[in-house]
Amino acid sequence: MLLLKTAPLEKSYGDRVIIKTEKLSIYNGEKIGIVGRNGEGKSTFLIILAGELPPDKGEVLALADRAYLPQLEAGQMPVTKKERSKWAVPDGKGMSGGEETRKKIAAVLSSDAELILADEPTSHLDIEGVEQFEKGILKREGAAVLVSHDRELLDRVCTSIWEVENGELLIYDGNYSSYTEQKQLKEERDWFEYEQYTKEKARLTEAKLEISQRSTALRKAPRRMGNSEARLHKRSVGKKKAKLDKGTKAIQSRIDQLEKKDKPRTESEVTFDMERFTPLHSRTAVAFEDVTVKAAGRLLIEKLRAAVKPGEKVAITGCNGAGKSTLLNMIKNRESGVRVAKPAKIGFFYQQLENLDEENSILGNVMDTTRYTEEFVRTILARLLFKREEVHKEVSKLSGGERVKTALAKVFLSDVNVLLLDEPTNFIDLPTKEALQEVLSEYPGTILFVTHDRYLIRHLADRVIEIAGKRGIVQEPETLGNPLHTGAEEEEAMAELAIELKLAELLGKLGESGDEDEKKRLDEEYARMLQKKQQL
Repeated sequence: MLLLKTAPLEKSYGDRVIIKTEKLSIYNGEKIGIVGRNGEGKSTFLIILAGELPPDKGEVLALADRAYLPQLEAGQMPVTKKERSKWAVPDGKGMSGGEETRKKIAAVLSSDAELILADEPTSHLDIEGVEQFEKGILKREGAAVLVSHDRELLDRVCTSIWEVENGELLIYDGNYSSYTEQKQLKEERDWFEYEQYTKEKARLTEAKLEISQRSTALRKAPRRMGNSEARLHKRSVGKKKAKLDKGTKAIQSRIDQLEKKDKPRTESEVTFDMERFTPLHSRTAVAFEDVTVKAAGRLLIEKLRAAVKPGEKVAITGCNGAGKSTLLNMIKNRESGVRVAKPAKIGFFYQQLENLDEENSILGNVMDTTRYTEEFVRTILARLLFKREEVHKEVSKLSGGERVKTALAKVFLSDVNVLLLDEPTNFIDLPTKEALQEVLSEYPGTILFVTHDRYLIRHLADRVIEIAGKRGIVQEPETLGNPLHTGAEEEEAMAELAIELKLAELLGKLGESGDEDEKKRLDEEYARMLQKKQQL
């Protein structure tokens, strides 16, 4: 069933086009993720779809009730007692960021709306809260459109990804992993087409040069020739030269008609200079020996025992308020029960960003504390999407996400060999998260990082310390409890769920399509998906 459709949309602020789309349709069963860099206009686009902001051109026609979950303020929609209890939403004011988010989610899931539009719905939620939101969305009838930087959420929930880039909307079928694969294939195809273009252009240019040289080499009549002989020679040479010049022009025409292919953008390889990095020569980088963590007189963690080897990357997870950040502080301060190797040099990233000089530039802040060359520092900053002259921007003029990136670069490019990172992927967009993950993967030192980012855990962590029930449980990322890592049965269940979602989406489109060719295509796709389901 069709829930929402639009005419071609356009929205601008001043001379800048924020979003420009073709006709769009949202059907029952679809779960759409909207992605893009910060400032690309994702939230504006969502507000237009929600009917909260009119476009400059086009219109949005809602054929079902919509529920809009904004990013910043809790909605005024009523929350049922059942949902309030389920989401642990307290009565009254003075709620934390996580409680505010839970209130908004409870309100939306309590509504009868068939189409949910949510802007960063999992911000401030811990892993348990995010998983609960996923289940709520997947169980719910209808469709959902989610603006999100949560890669795992986009992977587990979405049937398609809509990317906003430079004011245009690009649509990719499948979840986030499928989207990244399609982007990779496109990049490979772009490189192939560019190489074919440059080879053909070089071949034609060489052929043109050869003919041009032959034309130039045609000699004038020797002086000893008589007049009649000279005229015959001149006529013969003229014909040959005209023919060669014609060939030169024909080749130039072919060069001009080649479809120009721009060189795809490449990223510099990140290789840390081990001569500038101080390795940690010790059997253990950090050890927890029956560590007890308390805050405000409340017991958070009891008798934690674990050891982290040099070079290991260890994630620390758990519910909000479980004591994860306090544990990082205990490592930094080398408190009782926490044994840190004597040669360890600790670098600490935390959200308050107090390590930045507001009046200095991005590059200046990093260079003040690094042993690496300016060239390498610029490479890292470029990978974090600070391009060329942007590195000279003053910190006081940076956005929240830009400040986070600067602080992170300053920490892991300092003269340290143990990194403590408290929620390093908060407030940064998807492209930056991907880049940061790659850079941290190449980092030669030890990393302990607190995070709710399940995708980062899966792709970066060697091991996980999960804080649950006042205990610290050390495990492999692959064995972390539901729904992150539970082996083959979980993968099979998720594959079946993805097929069910696709089948529901196809049925909705079949019911609305009036075009016979389109119906035939949808029927064939439905049959293929049904066969896939039977094979599971």
